[in-house]
Amino acid sequence: MKKILLYLLLFLILLALLPLLYFQFSACGVSPLSCGDYTTKGKPTTTKIMVGSGPEDMALDLSNGSPRIIVSCDERREGHPDIGSFYSIDLSNNTTVPLQIIPSNFEIHPHGIDVVTIDSISYLYAISHDGKGLETTHRIVRFKIQNDRLVLDENVILQHALLTGPNDLDVLEDGSLYVTNPMPSNDPRESTKSILGIGNGNVLHYDGKGNWKVVLENMCYPNGVWVHQDKDYLLVANGGCREVARYAIKEGQVDQQDKLSTKSHAIDIPVGDNLLMDNKGVLWTAAHPCPLKFLDHMKDATVPSPMQVFAMDPLTLKTNLVFQNNGDLISAASTVLHWEDRLYISQVFDPFVLVVEGVK
Repeated sequence: MKKILLYLLLFLILLALLPLLYFQFSACGVSPLSCGDYTTKGKPTTTKIMVGSGPEDMALDLSNGSPRIIVSCDERREGHPDIGSFYSIDLSNNTTVPLQIIPSNFEIHPHGIDVVTIDSISYLYAISHDGKGLETTHRIVRFKIQNDRLVLDENVILQHALLTGPNDLDVLEDGSLYVTNPMPSNDPRESTKSILGIGNGNVLHYDGKGNWKVVLENMCYPNGVWVHQDKDYLLVANGGCREVARYAIKEGQVDQQDKLSTKSHAIDIPVGDNLLMDNKGVLWTAAHPCPLKFLDHMKDATVPSPMQVFAMDPLTLKTNLVFQNNGDLISAASTVLHWEDRLYISQVFDPFVLVVEGVK
């Protein structure tokens, strides 16, 4: 009897230690308990641009005569009215305009977005999450951009069983696209697995003709995605593995073995979010270095969640930490758009975009 109890005790101890051992020896995983000091260096000039709640993603739009940013907004805190919207920010003066959705009764809860010109027509593609919790359905919606109006293209409302929880997308000029699934469902336990380094996310490809397929699998919270069309590279912010990874696209197929990571430059990008390229060929991402503080901020806006901003060469993946903050200026930053000497930084929850000036 004593032997049985001893074996049972040893089994329970081993069971308790398995997650720790996995985390210790896995190449992936972000420690939820560690959180360093992310104090902003110097005294940069910053401005808040008020938009809708939850301005999670941004896209540069050049279709309106002057450069502007389109911002994807949706209330992401429980207990608040669930309202989705889009705003534009004029880059010449930082003024904002809410964009009108046509038809006006079309309900959308936007997340990742992209702007692309196809056959001389400018479109906004938006991921939308409809419903709550495990009952959420996901789709990708396309709008024609007409000045300050977004006209629904009813012929392009994409839904598929492979869209298990899409976050970011990159649309190409032929109407094909890549989209990330950080998790296999909206179950919060799946998010915990990802952060601890268990590869349960993937990247999908849609060919624009009705065909979907998984092109990268066993990824740890893949979030931002961007395609270097000139060089045939797919870049993914593989958040739980603390990296942005570059994969070769060969004859239309993504080669998961032909990979380069920001880790090759001894850079950690913890829970990197969306990816955006600027007009100088630099790729930008924001990161969430403190997962538990992110969750606390989701519940309570007064609890700060640290953030970091990284700039990288998409070919070599040489990366620099450009900006960081403990959450007093902005919390839970999700997207960085670099324009001239300014950074426009959006976030997951609070209703403003932060402008940081003097960034080269």
